[in-house]
Amino acid sequence: MDPLMEEDFLLLAAEHPDILCSEAPLEILEESASEAEPTRYLEEFFATGYTAWLSKKHGRRVRLPKEMIDRAILVLWFRASLLNTSRMMGQPNNDDALPFFSDEELY
Repeated sequence: MDPLMEEDFLLLAAEHPDILCSEAPLEILEESASEAEPTRYLEEFFATGYTAWLSKKHGRRVRLPKEMIDRAILVLWFRASLLNTSRMMGQPNNDDALPFFSDEELY
């Protein structure tokens, strides 16, 4: 992915953590699906969006242990891969109306 796009997506994750799964950037979904595990960039992207989402949800900055953030990164990356498959097949996904960076009900 182009470094400028990466920066734009990190900004999106930080400033718009409440985007829905149906609004997730196609480039992120494709990159998630093309890797056997999250890349360093995807880890940063999902961690940024997740912590911003938690902060917005709770109305204050939330600090979590690294293990909790790592788990959230994995489930959000897996969700992104599934969203990509749905998009490729032209099918809606049950998560489309849910916040993209939320890990609620994913465990």
